[in-house]
Amino acid sequence: METEIITKFIDLSEGKLSESEWKLWFIKNEKTIETFCGRTAFLKMKPKESFSDKRNAYLGQLAIIDWLKSKNIKADISEIYEKGWKKEFEDFCKSEKEKEIELRKTVETNFSYLKEIYPKFFKQLSQSYSNSDTIEQGKNIDTITNKEKEFSIKFPEDLTEFYRNISKLEFEGLSIDFDELSLEIINDKKYLVLGEYWKYGDGDKLLCDVESYNILVFAHEFNLQKIIKQTNTFREFVEKEIVKHLKEYEN
Repeated sequence: METEIITKFIDLSEGKLSESEWKLWFIKNEKTIETFCGRTAFLKMKPKESFSDKRNAYLGQLAIIDWLKSKNIKADISEIYEKGWKKEFEDFCKSEKEKEIELRKTVETNFSYLKEIYPKFFKQLSQSYSNSDTIEQGKNIDTITNKEKEFSIKFPEDLTEFYRNISKLEFEGLSIDFDELSLEIINDKKYLVLGEYWKYGDGDKLLCDVESYNILVFAHEFNLQKIIKQTNTFREFVEKEIVKHLKEYEN
């Protein structure tokens, strides 16, 4: 078996194996390879499940070359796997760039009406928007007014403006949905629950103080549950806090 292992290593070094052949052979014989080569060298050679076959073959070849040199075993070195991986990576980058361009076109086409209302938010949206995000058209003023009557409160003007343009907004860790609006009393004080903002923990509620109109987060996972102010107004929340949130997830 040792002779077979060395032969396969040389074949990989010289580019004589397909990427799939290398992976299948390695998986079939990995216990023997680990015993023969040692744990450290084995882990460097081992194909990773999250990597493509081309990348695994190239990284495996690099590890094999080092191992062969350490044993003074001569073998030619082929560039076939390196070229294959570089081509695959270049194609991936090109594809991602094309997706990014298409998503920016989607933002410009579908959400250009937000540019004048929320310029900072729109600018960040054009950089951060993905297919997993949700932005739905706003509600008419009668629907918003009826919701105010239902709750017996008056929405701040900037919140009404938001709902007239966006009825539902969902990003990773942030959701605002007009149809899910509710009133809640926390510590004997009434709040409008706008949705969820997971700034301090999963499931944290996004609140609007119905008296001051400050925007807050109910951080429920703290040892002592806290209501933490985010911004003075909802418009400020959109243009500052949401923009900051999107930048953090983008990075």
